[in-house]
Amino acid sequence: MIIESTISQREFTRHALSRYFRRPIFYVFAFVAAILTAFVIYDSSIPQVPALLGGWIPFLVYAITGFVLIQRQSRNRDLPMYQPTRYELGRETLIVSARSGRSEIPWSKVRAWRKFGGVYELQLINGQVLLISARAIGPRQVGAFERMLRNRIEPKPEPGVFDEPAA
Repeated sequence: MIIESTISQREFTRHALSRYFRRPIFYVFAFVAAILTAFVIYDSSIPQVPALLGGWIPFLVYAITGFVLIQRQSRNRDLPMYQPTRYELGRETLIVSARSGRSEIPWSKVRAWRKFGGVYELQLINGQVLLISARAIGPRQVGAFERMLRNRIEPKPEPGVFDEPAA
């Protein structure tokens, strides 16, 4: 199966924001803000303003900074994902070709895949992500494409904090 795909700015932005807000640090900031807010609500002896500011300012700084940086980065038309890319899905390998070069990736090097926000995300073992626009896949090909991904990609766990980097 051959797919030629170009990611739009909107698809890139939605995908990047999704990845940014799925990071564990986001949940740490949200948890701390929620706990401090709960303490302020249930215990009136705690100084309200310092507790609320101490929890919510880091959370809001993280969220706003991420949003602004991703919006700014999405305007960079030189990003490789904005270039037309050809994906050749073979029996043993995935061949990715673009103006910048060509890569042959064995299916064993693909950790997982998922569809989100109009793009298919293929996660490689080394941490890289390949994006294929869902618009590039015809309505009749979607079933065959997703079946191929399910058959070729054996889900692998995310690396732990103390794991050795993949070679």
